[in-house]
Amino acid sequence: MDALQYVFRLSAVVALWLAAAPATADEVPYLMYLKGTEGKAAPFRVLWGELDDSTGRITIDLGFPYEAWLKKLGLGRMLTYDAKLNRRDYVVRDPALTRFVGVVASDMVRGAQQTNLPPGVTAITTGAQVEGATLLITPTPPELEVIVRLHVTYPVPQKAAPPVVKDLVNGDLVFLGQPEPKDAKQKSR
Repeated sequence: MDALQYVFRLSAVVALWLAAAPATADEVPYLMYLKGTEGKAAPFRVLWGELDDSTGRITIDLGFPYEAWLKKLGLGRMLTYDAKLNRRDYVVRDPALTRFVGVVASDMVRGAQQTNLPPGVTAITTGAQVEGATLLITPTPPELEVIVRLHVTYPVPQKAAPPVVKDLVNGDLVFLGQPEPKDAKQKSR
């Protein structure tokens, strides 16, 4: 995994690592971990609720530390998506999710595209291209699994040739969680 992919994955984990808004009566707050980091990293919160037999809703609060950066990018701090049941998973294929991933990824690659340019190479002004952005949500009480399936590419400038398209991320980020204990929110305040 190259450094840019590592930065993107780490940023995604950190961005989701923060406290979410209070849950409504039908939503369950889950303490989530990136798979493999259970007990090694602080959890983040996701609110999940099944609206009826075929739809659900996931809400993520990216947190105060990212609010200024997201505002600069023209994005909101709260992400809420409706999910449709497809066999045993709830699926989010939302243009707003694709747009969010595109704006964040473009801002991240912009620095990499303009840093360390060889002499005579023109900087690229186009950002990242989102080939795919999907959330797969699998509630198996008492656990919740959220897979963020991403395929994001970006152009890399070349000295004597057209830009080469590379993958920023092409794979799954798997998050696992348990319902938040009832007294956890009260203790943290």
